[in-house]
Amino acid sequence: MEEIKTLLEVSPTAILPQIKRLTDSDIVIQKNSSYELTDMGEQVFKKVQSLVNVLTLLERDNYWIEHDLSGIPQYLLDRIGDLKDCKLVEADPSQIFEPRTELLNFFSSSRFLMVFSSFYRPEFLPLYTKLGRLESEVTLIFTESVLEKFLYNYERKIRKLSTMKNAELFVCNDGVKLAELMVSDRGMMISLFDSNGRFYHNYMSCSEPEAVNWAKELFEFYKSRAWRIDSEKSIDNFVCTVESETFPESMLLSPH
Repeated sequence: MEEIKTLLEVSPTAILPQIKRLTDSDIVIQKNSSYELTDMGEQVFKKVQSLVNVLTLLERDNYWIEHDLSGIPQYLLDRIGDLKDCKLVEADPSQIFEPRTELLNFFSSSRFLMVFSSFYRPEFLPLYTKLGRLESEVTLIFTESVLEKFLYNYERKIRKLSTMKNAELFVCNDGVKLAELMVSDRGMMISLFDSNGRFYHNYMSCSEPEAVNWAKELFEFYKSRAWRIDSEKSIDNFVCTVESETFPESMLLSPH
């Protein structure tokens, strides 16, 4: 009882009636001076815990309410409570168009890095190549317009990156309802468009294992629906399809 009182910050007189209701419903059982969940109580806890996680997520920040979640498949929306420990990082208005040094520094020592981007971020290219040289596993997914811009401005670097043994490069159609996603062994960050399709350079970040695993699953979802660029020939084919506007129809049109 002392542990329960301390954890919930309530008096015994406030908690005893609630415990009686739980024991009468066979959710909790009393053993000597201790209270434990019954087998049925364990099942109820699993269901309630996911609800508590979602409520915690919504209580901490309005980001998830104010932004478009349609780029997240339903099975991950069902587990969005895994992101309950994410913190909002807001962009400094005076530095919106400067490199995100805090992200570059955070991910610079990663053993693996997964990146999905709907935005052209040339400031991140040195990070990708650096990790590639350090033999970290690097997997990149760009929308077609982003990859086109990279090839136009940094063709040699992209061609070299695509042939590294520990790097993978993928491309998908434009119009994906996900702004940015970065996942590594150090943590994750995700940026979403707002409900009107605008992007404000803010992102949610977390280093907790639950959030990292959730983000990895989201990345794998998009990876499984993207076209791999794995050779010089693949890049040449991509350039040809872009020029002829015959890029294959993507399966990403309906993530649900």
